[in-house]
Amino acid sequence: MNKKISTRVGIITAMTNLAYLLILRGTNVATNSPLVAIQFLLLFIGLFVSCYLLYKNYTAITFIDALKHCIKTLATVMVLMVAGNALLFFILKTSQQPMSDLTILIGYTIFAYSISGMFSSLFSSFIFNTFTKK
Repeated sequence: MNKKISTRVGIITAMTNLAYLLILRGTNVATNSPLVAIQFLLLFIGLFVSCYLLYKNYTAITFIDALKHCIKTLATVMVLMVAGNALLFFILKTSQQPMSDLTILIGYTIFAYSISGMFSSLFSSFIFNTFTKK
């Protein structure tokens, strides 16, 4: 299978999420606002598009193949999100923020994206595997 699909969609999804986080930061949205959850919807859309492109370009894809493909896309997104969040932390850091906040931010990013990404990968793979069977 073509790894370029998962990498390209993963890069686009991560950059979209980072841009969205910058917009949230610029508008001073509270951290417990429901708008923060939209980043996980963007992750789901990215994984869904990746799965769609896989099924569009290849025939006879099994559920496991689609799941592996979505997980590769998720891995690309997670690496870029961790690096992007770390970079944004250093750029937007105030002088009173301790470095331990970076560790917490990275932990939250990995945990949140891995859990929501796995559910999104399973759901996307299931949808396309169910509805593209002939």
